[in-house]
Amino acid sequence: MAKSTRFNVIPDYGDTNDPVVRAKYGYLEATVSIIGNAILFIIKLALGLFINSIALIADAFHTLSDVGTSGVVIFGFKLSKKPSDKEHPFGHGRVEYIATLIIAVLLVLTGLGFIQQSIDRIINAITIVNQEFALIIGIIVIITAILKELMARFSFSIGRKINSDVLIADAWHHRSDVFASIAVGISIIASTFGVPLLDPIFGIIISAIIIYVGITLVRLSSNFLIGQAPDGEIVERISNLAKSTAGIKGIHDISLHDYGTTKVITLHAEVNNDLTIEEAHNIADDLENKINDITKDSTIIHIEPKIMHTEIKVKKSTVENILKKQKEIISFHKIQIIRGKGIEEIKMHLIVDQDMSVKETNELHHRLESSFKKEFESCTINIHFDPCCRDCIKCTISCQNRLV
Repeated sequence: MAKSTRFNVIPDYGDTNDPVVRAKYGYLEATVSIIGNAILFIIKLALGLFINSIALIADAFHTLSDVGTSGVVIFGFKLSKKPSDKEHPFGHGRVEYIATLIIAVLLVLTGLGFIQQSIDRIINAITIVNQEFALIIGIIVIITAILKELMARFSFSIGRKINSDVLIADAWHHRSDVFASIAVGISIIASTFGVPLLDPIFGIIISAIIIYVGITLVRLSSNFLIGQAPDGEIVERISNLAKSTAGIKGIHDISLHDYGTTKVITLHAEVNNDLTIEEAHNIADDLENKINDITKDSTIIHIEPKIMHTEIKVKKSTVENILKKQKEIISFHKIQIIRGKGIEEIKMHLIVDQDMSVKETNELHHRLESSFKKEFESCTINIHFDPCCRDCIKCTISCQNRLV
Protein backbone atom coordinates (compact mmCIF):
# COMPACT_ATOMS: atom_id res chain seq x y z
CA MET A 1 0.00 0.00 0.00
CA ALA A 2 1.29 3.46 -0.89
CA LYS A 3 2.33 5.64 2.01
CA SER A 4 0.59 8.92 2.79
CA THR A 5 1.89 11.96 0.94
CA ARG A 6 2.08 13.85 4.22
CA PHE A 7 5.45 14.38 5.84
CA ASN A 8 6.38 11.33 7.91
CA VAL A 9 9.18 13.24 9.67
CA ILE A 10 6.71 15.08 11.91
CA PRO A 11 7.18 13.78 15.47
CA ASP A 12 4.31 12.71 17.71
CA TYR A 13 4.26 15.00 20.73
CA GLY A 14 0.98 13.68 22.17
CA ASP A 15 -2.59 14.99 22.50
CA THR A 16 -3.04 17.81 19.96
CA ASN A 17 -5.83 19.33 22.09
CA ASP A 18 -3.29 20.03 24.83
CA PRO A 19 -2.07 23.67 24.47
CA VAL A 20 1.46 22.67 25.54
CA VAL A 21 1.61 19.96 22.85
CA ARG A 22 0.19 22.34 20.26
CA ALA A 23 2.90 24.84 21.16
CA LYS A 24 5.61 22.22 20.47
CA TYR A 25 4.22 21.66 16.98
CA GLY A 26 3.99 25.42 16.48
CA TYR A 27 7.62 25.91 17.53
CA LEU A 28 8.72 23.12 15.15
CA GLU A 29 6.92 24.66 12.17
CA ALA A 30 8.16 28.15 13.00
CA THR A 31 11.78 27.04 13.46
CA VAL A 32 11.86 25.25 10.08
CA SER A 33 10.22 28.27 8.46
CA ILE A 34 12.64 30.77 9.98
CA ILE A 35 15.76 28.85 8.96
CA GLY A 36 14.52 28.08 5.44
CA ASN A 37 13.20 31.58 4.74
CA ALA A 38 16.29 33.30 6.12
CA ILE A 39 18.49 31.34 3.71
CA LEU A 40 16.16 31.99 0.76
CA PHE A 41 15.92 35.69 1.61
CA ILE A 42 19.70 36.12 1.47
CA ILE A 43 19.89 34.27 -1.87
CA LYS A 44 17.04 36.19 -3.49
CA LEU A 45 18.11 39.59 -2.20
CA ALA A 46 21.70 39.10 -3.35
CA LEU A 47 20.60 37.98 -6.83
CA GLY A 48 17.96 40.73 -7.04
CA LEU A 49 20.45 43.46 -6.21
CA PHE A 50 22.99 41.93 -8.60
CA ILE A 51 20.67 42.25 -11.62
CA ASN A 52 18.61 45.20 -10.25
CA SER A 53 15.28 43.29 -10.39
CA ILE A 54 12.46 44.93 -8.41
CA ALA A 55 10.37 41.77 -8.77
CA LEU A 56 13.09 39.58 -7.29
CA ILE A 57 13.81 42.08 -4.51
CA ALA A 58 10.08 42.21 -3.73
CA ASP A 59 10.03 38.41 -3.68
CA ALA A 60 13.02 38.41 -1.32
CA PHE A 61 11.24 40.66 1.16
CA HIS A 62 8.11 38.58 0.77
CA THR A 63 10.25 35.65 1.92
CA LEU A 64 11.68 37.76 4.75
CA SER A 65 8.15 38.58 5.89
CA ASP A 66 7.71 34.82 6.32
CA VAL A 67 10.50 34.97 8.91
CA GLY A 68 8.63 37.71 10.73
CA THR A 69 5.35 35.84 10.63
CA SER A 70 7.03 32.72 11.98
CA GLY A 71 8.15 34.85 14.90
CA VAL A 72 4.53 35.84 15.41
CA VAL A 73 3.61 32.13 15.31
CA ILE A 74 6.07 31.39 18.13
CA PHE A 75 4.76 34.32 20.16
CA GLY A 76 1.16 33.26 19.56
CA PHE A 77 1.71 29.66 20.64
CA LYS A 78 3.73 30.78 23.65
CA LEU A 79 0.76 32.81 24.91
CA SER A 80 -1.98 30.39 23.82
CA LYS A 81 -0.49 27.51 25.85
CA LYS A 82 -0.96 29.46 29.09
CA PRO A 83 -3.55 27.72 31.29
CA SER A 84 -6.92 29.26 32.08
CA ASP A 85 -7.10 31.73 34.95
CA LYS A 86 -9.65 33.90 36.72
CA GLU A 87 -9.69 36.52 33.97
CA HIS A 88 -9.62 33.94 31.14
CA PRO A 89 -11.68 30.92 32.26
CA PHE A 90 -11.62 29.38 28.77
CA GLY A 91 -7.86 29.64 28.36
CA HIS A 92 -5.81 31.73 25.93
CA GLY A 93 -6.44 29.78 22.71
CA ARG A 94 -7.78 32.79 20.81
CA VAL A 95 -4.31 34.30 20.87
CA GLU A 96 -3.68 32.08 17.82
CA TYR A 97 -6.32 34.05 15.93
CA ILE A 98 -4.73 37.32 17.04
CA ALA A 99 -1.40 36.02 15.72
CA THR A 100 -3.10 35.17 12.42
CA LEU A 101 -4.53 38.70 12.24
CA ILE A 102 -1.07 40.21 12.82
CA ILE A 103 0.38 38.05 10.05
CA ALA A 104 -2.40 39.15 7.71
CA VAL A 105 -1.86 42.87 8.38
CA LEU A 106 1.89 42.50 7.79
CA LEU A 107 1.17 40.80 4.46
CA VAL A 108 -1.15 43.58 3.27
CA LEU A 109 1.34 46.32 4.23
CA THR A 110 4.17 44.46 2.46
CA GLY A 111 2.11 44.07 -0.69
CA LEU A 112 1.08 47.74 -0.80
CA GLY A 113 4.68 48.86 -0.41
CA PHE A 114 5.91 46.78 -3.33
CA ILE A 115 3.06 47.84 -5.60
CA GLN A 116 4.23 51.41 -5.18
CA GLN A 117 7.84 50.46 -5.97
CA SER A 118 6.78 48.46 -9.02
CA ILE A 119 4.74 51.36 -10.39
CA ASP A 120 7.72 53.68 -9.88
CA ARG A 121 9.88 51.17 -11.78
CA ILE A 122 7.43 51.23 -14.73
CA ILE A 123 7.34 55.04 -14.78
CA ASN A 124 11.11 55.42 -14.47
CA ALA A 125 11.79 52.53 -16.88
CA ILE A 126 14.72 51.07 -14.92
CA THR A 127 15.90 47.89 -16.59
CA ILE A 128 17.66 44.78 -15.34
CA VAL A 129 21.49 44.91 -15.38
CA ASN A 130 24.01 42.11 -15.86
CA GLN A 131 21.59 40.49 -18.28
CA GLU A 132 24.13 37.86 -19.29
CA PHE A 133 23.39 36.21 -15.90
CA ALA A 134 19.60 36.68 -16.09
CA LEU A 135 18.86 33.24 -17.57
CA ILE A 136 20.73 31.25 -14.92
CA ILE A 137 19.38 33.49 -12.13
CA GLY A 138 15.83 33.00 -13.40
CA ILE A 139 16.31 29.21 -13.25
CA ILE A 140 17.71 29.47 -9.70
CA VAL A 141 14.68 31.49 -8.61
CA ILE A 142 12.32 28.85 -10.01
CA ILE A 143 14.27 26.18 -8.10
CA THR A 144 13.73 28.17 -4.88
CA ALA A 145 9.98 27.90 -5.57
CA ILE A 146 10.29 24.12 -5.23
CA LEU A 147 11.92 24.57 -1.82
CA LYS A 148 9.13 26.93 -0.75
CA GLU A 149 6.52 24.38 -1.85
CA LEU A 150 8.17 21.76 0.38
CA MET A 151 8.05 24.22 3.27
CA ALA A 152 4.39 24.97 2.53
CA ARG A 153 3.49 21.28 2.56
CA PHE A 154 5.37 20.80 5.82
CA SER A 155 3.41 23.68 7.40
CA PHE A 156 0.10 22.43 5.99
CA SER A 157 0.79 18.97 7.43
CA ILE A 158 1.44 20.26 10.93
CA GLY A 159 -1.44 22.75 10.68
CA ARG A 160 -3.88 19.99 9.76
CA LYS A 161 -2.44 17.64 12.40
CA ILE A 162 -3.26 20.08 15.21
CA ASN A 163 -6.11 21.89 13.40
CA SER A 164 -4.35 25.27 13.67
CA ASP A 165 -5.49 28.18 11.51
CA VAL A 166 -2.36 30.18 12.25
CA LEU A 167 -0.13 27.39 10.85
CA ILE A 168 -2.42 27.00 7.84
CA ALA A 169 -2.08 30.77 7.36
CA ASP A 170 1.70 30.49 7.53
CA ALA A 171 1.55 27.65 5.00
CA TRP A 172 -0.44 29.83 2.61
CA HIS A 173 2.21 32.50 3.15
CA HIS A 174 4.76 29.98 1.89
CA ARG A 175 2.49 28.90 -0.97
CA SER A 176 2.04 32.51 -2.13
CA ASP A 177 5.84 32.77 -2.28
CA VAL A 178 5.88 29.71 -4.57
CA PHE A 179 3.68 31.44 -7.14
CA ALA A 180 5.61 34.66 -6.70
CA SER A 181 9.00 33.00 -7.26
CA ILE A 182 7.82 31.20 -10.39
CA ALA A 183 6.47 34.49 -11.78
CA VAL A 184 9.72 36.28 -10.94
CA GLY A 185 11.84 33.56 -12.53
CA ILE A 186 9.80 33.78 -15.73
CA SER A 187 10.02 37.58 -15.79
CA ILE A 188 13.80 37.52 -15.35
CA ILE A 189 14.21 34.94 -18.12
CA ALA A 190 11.91 37.05 -20.34
CA SER A 191 14.21 40.03 -19.85
CA THR A 192 16.97 38.17 -21.71
CA PHE A 193 14.63 38.18 -24.72
CA GLY A 194 14.16 41.95 -24.64
CA VAL A 195 10.99 42.20 -22.53
CA PRO A 196 12.21 44.08 -19.38
CA LEU A 197 8.78 45.52 -18.65
CA LEU A 198 7.66 42.12 -17.37
CA ASP A 199 9.82 42.63 -14.27
CA PRO A 200 7.79 45.49 -12.67
CA ILE A 201 4.53 44.02 -14.03
CA PHE A 202 5.23 40.74 -12.25
CA GLY A 203 6.22 42.81 -9.22
CA ILE A 204 2.66 44.18 -9.16
CA ILE A 205 1.20 40.69 -9.65
CA ILE A 206 3.26 39.35 -6.74
CA SER A 207 2.16 42.24 -4.55
CA ALA A 208 -1.47 41.59 -5.45
CA ILE A 209 -1.05 37.94 -4.40
CA ILE A 210 0.42 39.06 -1.08
CA ILE A 211 -2.46 41.50 -0.46
CA TYR A 212 -5.10 38.92 -1.43
CA VAL A 213 -3.69 36.36 1.00
CA GLY A 214 -3.50 39.02 3.71
CA ILE A 215 -7.11 40.16 3.26
CA THR A 216 -8.31 36.54 3.25
CA LEU A 217 -6.53 35.90 6.55
CA VAL A 218 -7.91 39.12 8.06
CA ARG A 219 -11.43 37.96 7.24
CA LEU A 220 -10.78 34.46 8.58
CA SER A 221 -9.23 35.52 11.90
CA SER A 222 -11.73 38.37 12.42
CA ASN A 223 -14.67 35.98 12.01
CA PHE A 224 -13.30 33.76 14.78
CA LEU A 225 -12.55 36.70 17.09
CA ILE A 226 -15.96 38.33 16.56
CA GLY A 227 -17.79 35.03 16.74
CA GLN A 228 -19.59 33.26 13.93
CA ALA A 229 -22.46 30.85 13.50
CA PRO A 230 -21.58 27.15 13.82
CA ASP A 231 -20.80 25.27 10.64
CA GLY A 232 -23.84 23.63 9.04
CA GLU A 233 -22.14 20.24 9.20
CA ILE A 234 -21.70 20.55 12.97
CA VAL A 235 -25.34 21.56 13.43
CA GLU A 236 -26.52 18.62 11.33
CA ARG A 237 -24.25 16.19 13.23
CA ILE A 238 -25.57 17.39 16.60
CA SER A 239 -29.15 17.23 15.34
CA ASN A 240 -28.65 13.60 14.26
CA LEU A 241 -27.16 12.73 17.63
CA ALA A 242 -30.16 14.31 19.36
CA LYS A 243 -32.59 12.31 17.21
CA SER A 244 -30.82 9.11 18.25
CA THR A 245 -31.02 9.99 21.96
CA ALA A 246 -33.99 8.53 23.83
CA GLY A 247 -36.11 11.22 25.46
CA ILE A 248 -35.02 14.13 23.25
CA LYS A 249 -38.03 15.52 21.37
CA GLY A 250 -36.25 18.35 19.59
CA ILE A 251 -33.32 20.79 19.79
CA HIS A 252 -32.82 24.43 18.85
CA ASP A 253 -30.54 27.44 19.40
CA ILE A 254 -27.31 25.52 18.72
CA SER A 255 -24.23 27.71 19.21
CA LEU A 256 -20.49 27.04 19.03
CA HIS A 257 -18.20 29.23 21.12
CA ASP A 258 -14.66 28.89 19.77
CA TYR A 259 -11.81 29.72 22.16
CA GLY A 260 -9.05 28.12 20.12
CA THR A 261 -8.05 24.97 21.97
CA THR A 262 -11.32 25.08 23.92
CA LYS A 263 -14.68 24.95 22.15
CA VAL A 264 -18.03 25.08 23.93
CA ILE A 265 -21.27 23.90 22.31
CA THR A 266 -24.51 25.21 23.79
CA LEU A 267 -28.01 24.12 22.82
CA HIS A 268 -31.60 23.84 24.03
CA ALA A 269 -33.08 20.34 24.17
CA GLU A 270 -36.80 19.65 24.46
CA VAL A 271 -38.09 16.75 26.58
CA ASN A 272 -41.49 15.52 27.78
CA ASN A 273 -43.15 17.86 30.23
CA ASP A 274 -43.84 15.18 32.86
CA LEU A 275 -40.24 14.03 33.39
CA THR A 276 -38.57 14.41 36.77
CA ILE A 277 -35.48 16.59 37.12
CA GLU A 278 -33.32 13.48 37.52
CA GLU A 279 -34.73 11.87 34.37
CA ALA A 280 -34.21 15.06 32.34
CA HIS A 281 -30.68 15.39 33.72
CA ASN A 282 -29.82 11.83 32.70
CA ILE A 283 -31.10 12.47 29.17
CA ALA A 284 -28.96 15.62 28.95
CA ASP A 285 -25.91 13.67 30.16
CA ASP A 286 -26.53 10.99 27.53
CA LEU A 287 -26.67 13.55 24.71
CA GLU A 288 -23.68 15.45 26.11
CA ASN A 289 -21.56 12.27 26.17
CA LYS A 290 -22.52 11.47 22.57
CA ILE A 291 -21.55 14.97 21.41
CA ASN A 292 -18.27 14.90 23.33
CA ASP A 293 -17.35 11.50 21.88
CA ILE A 294 -17.68 12.93 18.36
CA THR A 295 -16.49 16.54 18.71
CA LYS A 296 -14.28 16.38 21.86
CA ASP A 297 -15.80 19.76 22.77
CA SER A 298 -17.41 20.88 26.02
CA THR A 299 -21.21 20.92 25.88
CA ILE A 300 -23.81 22.90 27.82
CA ILE A 301 -27.38 21.66 27.36
CA HIS A 302 -30.39 23.64 28.53
CA ILE A 303 -33.32 21.30 29.10
CA GLU A 304 -36.83 22.66 28.60
CA PRO A 305 -40.23 20.96 28.36
CA LYS A 306 -41.39 20.56 24.78
CA ILE A 307 -44.75 22.05 25.61
CA MET A 308 -43.02 25.22 26.78
CA HIS A 309 -41.26 25.83 23.45
CA THR A 310 -44.43 25.04 21.51
CA GLU A 311 -46.58 27.26 23.75
CA ILE A 312 -44.29 30.24 23.32
CA LYS A 313 -44.42 29.94 19.53
CA VAL A 314 -48.23 29.82 19.66
CA LYS A 315 -48.40 32.77 22.05
CA LYS A 316 -46.08 34.84 19.83
CA SER A 317 -48.40 34.17 16.93
CA THR A 318 -51.37 35.31 19.06
CA VAL A 319 -49.54 38.51 20.03
CA GLU A 320 -48.72 39.24 16.40
CA ASN A 321 -52.35 38.76 15.35
CA ILE A 322 -53.51 41.24 18.01
CA LEU A 323 -50.93 43.81 16.92
CA LYS A 324 -51.85 43.49 13.24
CA LYS A 325 -55.44 44.54 14.07
CA GLN A 326 -54.34 47.89 15.52
CA LYS A 327 -54.45 50.52 12.78
CA GLU A 328 -52.16 52.87 14.76
CA ILE A 329 -49.27 50.38 14.62
CA ILE A 330 -47.14 50.76 11.50
CA SER A 331 -44.97 47.72 12.29
CA PHE A 332 -43.59 45.74 15.21
CA HIS A 333 -40.46 43.75 16.10
CA LYS A 334 -38.45 42.22 18.98
CA ILE A 335 -41.41 40.35 20.44
CA GLN A 336 -40.30 38.36 23.49
CA ILE A 337 -42.27 36.19 25.89
CA ILE A 338 -40.29 35.63 29.08
CA ARG A 339 -41.69 32.99 31.42
CA GLY A 340 -41.30 33.68 35.14
CA LYS A 341 -42.73 32.10 38.27
CA GLY A 342 -46.47 32.05 37.69
CA ILE A 343 -46.39 35.02 35.33
CA GLU A 344 -45.14 35.86 31.84
CA GLU A 345 -43.68 39.12 30.62
CA ILE A 346 -44.52 40.11 27.04
CA LYS A 347 -42.04 42.59 25.56
CA MET A 348 -42.21 44.28 22.16
CA HIS A 349 -41.18 47.29 20.08
CA LEU A 350 -43.95 49.09 18.19
CA ILE A 351 -43.46 51.57 15.36
CA VAL A 352 -46.07 54.32 15.38
CA ASP A 353 -46.56 57.66 13.66
CA GLN A 354 -44.05 60.23 14.86
CA ASP A 355 -46.87 62.74 15.40
CA MET A 356 -48.74 60.40 17.73
CA SER A 357 -49.33 62.07 21.13
CA VAL A 358 -48.36 60.66 24.52
CA LYS A 359 -52.07 60.38 25.37
CA GLU A 360 -52.72 58.30 22.25
CA THR A 361 -49.79 55.97 22.98
CA ASN A 362 -51.08 55.45 26.54
CA GLU A 363 -54.53 54.63 25.21
CA LEU A 364 -53.01 52.15 22.75
CA HIS A 365 -50.95 50.63 25.55
CA HIS A 366 -54.02 50.09 27.76
CA ARG A 367 -56.02 48.70 24.87
CA LEU A 368 -53.29 46.19 24.02
CA GLU A 369 -52.84 45.25 27.67
CA SER A 370 -56.55 44.52 27.92
CA SER A 371 -56.46 42.38 24.75
CA PHE A 372 -53.43 40.39 25.92
CA LYS A 373 -54.91 39.69 29.36
CA LYS A 374 -58.03 38.31 27.71
CA GLU A 375 -55.85 35.81 25.85
CA PHE A 376 -53.36 34.98 28.61
CA GLU A 377 -54.20 34.20 32.21
CA SER A 378 -51.41 36.13 33.88
CA CYS A 379 -48.96 38.48 32.18
CA THR A 380 -47.25 41.84 32.32
CA ILE A 381 -46.83 44.05 29.25
CA ASN A 382 -43.65 45.94 28.35
CA ILE A 383 -44.09 48.09 25.23
CA HIS A 384 -41.42 50.31 23.71
CA PHE A 385 -42.80 52.85 21.23
CA ASP A 386 -40.56 53.96 18.35
CA PRO A 387 -41.59 56.92 16.17
CA CYS A 388 -41.60 56.33 12.43
CA CYS A 389 -39.51 59.09 10.85
CA ARG A 390 -40.64 58.01 7.36
CA ASP A 391 -37.03 58.08 6.22
CA CYS A 392 -37.40 54.64 4.68
CA ILE A 393 -34.02 54.70 2.98
CA LYS A 394 -32.23 54.70 6.33
CA CYS A 395 -34.76 52.53 8.15
CA THR A 396 -33.79 48.85 8.54
CA ILE A 397 -37.02 47.63 10.17
CA SER A 398 -39.12 45.22 8.16
CA CYS A 399 -42.36 47.09 7.37
CA GLN A 400 -45.12 46.58 4.82
CA ASN A 401 -45.67 50.36 4.67
CA ARG A 402 -42.20 51.24 3.39
CA LEU A 403 -42.21 54.10 0.90
CA VAL A 404 -39.37 52.58 -1.14
